[in-house]
Amino acid sequence: MKRLLSRLWSRASTPGLTAPMLSGHEEISVIAARLHALKAEMHRSFYGLRVWSQELAQRLGPLQDELARTRNLRTLGDTVGGLAHNFNNSLAVILGYTELLISETPDAMARRRLEVVRQVALEAAATVRQLQEFLAQPPQAAVGPVALQPLAAEALALTEPRWRDDAERRGIRIAVARDLEAAPPVEANFVELRDVLVRLILSAVAAMPSGGALGLRAWAEDSGWVFVDVSDTGAGARDLEEVRRIVERHGGAVTVAQDPDIGTTVRLRLVASPYQIIPAATPPRAIPAEQARRILLVDDDPRLLRALADLLQAYGHAVITATSGAEAMALFDPAGVDLVVTDLGMPGMTGWAVAEWVKARASWIPVFLLTGWGEGVAADERSRHVDRVIAKPISADALLGPLAEIARSDTRAAG
Repeated sequence: MKRLLSRLWSRASTPGLTAPMLSGHEEISVIAARLHALKAEMHRSFYGLRVWSQELAQRLGPLQDELARTRNLRTLGDTVGGLAHNFNNSLAVILGYTELLISETPDAMARRRLEVVRQVALEAAATVRQLQEFLAQPPQAAVGPVALQPLAAEALALTEPRWRDDAERRGIRIAVARDLEAAPPVEANFVELRDVLVRLILSAVAAMPSGGALGLRAWAEDSGWVFVDVSDTGAGARDLEEVRRIVERHGGAVTVAQDPDIGTTVRLRLVASPYQIIPAATPPRAIPAEQARRILLVDDDPRLLRALADLLQAYGHAVITATSGAEAMALFDPAGVDLVVTDLGMPGMTGWAVAEWVKARASWIPVFLLTGWGEGVAADERSRHVDRVIAKPISADALLGPLAEIARSDTRAAG
């Protein structure tokens, strides 16, 4: 995979990159296949890290020196967090040029295959964000309405290495069925409730060493409760202590029903949310001419800087690039810039400092902060200088959608 990324970076840094690089569809298929393999490996690594960290905590448990334990765990978090940040930057380059090629390639089959590459890159990015959430203390997600369908989808994706990959290697099959469409949102912490489903799925898979069936079903009752069943065809006792603790903290309850001829069903009783999920708006792919904006783009990674600039310019925006905060300061002109988009982690002058400097001189200019450290950085007090935090890798939708809301700076300054 390292050689593959080197090839992609080499192509990304080649002047005049255009669609003709896709002369053979086989190359795209290879990229997609390797990204799929990378995604599976990331899932395995994620759970390997979880087991390793639990074992580390057990070994450190008897120690009286709490400071030593905290220091070891913080070092683990910093190391893995740094790797996740670097991987996000790599994915950002792949995603940026993939989306650009999709828009420029006339070959319909090539576009379809590039869409696969794009989707796998987004899935890999989602896995990195899940890893960052796992390392975050405390979790960044707040209590609110949680839709059960995407929750179950993430839990199944996280556990896929166990119920699909590992099962296939052992020559068995675990069939998965879902029926959650009719259930309303529940009032919960998304990260914690997802952890409950992950634990229940892994427990169910462990109880079916010869294969079987796994089912997730949800429904609501007029009483205001929402019920979620996680059922399997396995037998044996289950360790549900942590599951009960989380569910009860959410005001719910857990019951277990076992039948030697049918299997085991763990039922969660959860509180229905009084709020509805507002679906995210899908921005249009085409950018009208009147929405074209002048953007100062700042990033110390020249590959990512060029990928994002090419993407924005392909959709009609004018882009001025800077590879450092100092260069951005020299190029900044309030009358000629509608938006500043800056990376967070840069040597010499961070994105926080760039944002504060811009706002001190032109408070009406919006500032977007790009970060490979996850959207949790929005909780930093310095975010008061930032209008939007966008996690890497940046998809076209995430970056282009908000641009339609940005007015021209000379108009806003005059008002």
